[in-house]
Amino acid sequence: MIQGLEITDVVGNIWYLVLGFILFDVVTGLLAAAVEKKLNSSINYVGLLRKVGEFVALAFLVFVDAYTGSNGYIIKLGVGMIVAYEGLSIIENFSRMGIDIKFITKFFDKDKVGKGDEK
Repeated sequence: MIQGLEITDVVGNIWYLVLGFILFDVVTGLLAAAVEKKLNSSINYVGLLRKVGEFVALAFLVFVDAYTGSNGYIIKLGVGMIVAYEGLSIIENFSRMGIDIKFITKFFDKDKVGKGDEK
């Protein structure tokens, strides 16, 4: 909270949705790396930097929205894009863990998904 201003006053309650998706993606990514026996601190570091970059982008969108007077539409668009990106990443992580979701992953890049589906 900055001088009586909370993040939910600026971004809305959708902030919790973004935070939840990002945290769930981090957890499923770590689990998938553990299943593949590729748990590596340098790869984790790069992934966490990407997550920080998403928060920086969201903060930038708050300024753009305020400057253009878009009444939160630009922020909601950015949040939607982040949620979509994280959702795809979570689906890829489930596939890497071996959870059968072929009905969704058939549209994905074969190099990133499906390794756990081959049994």
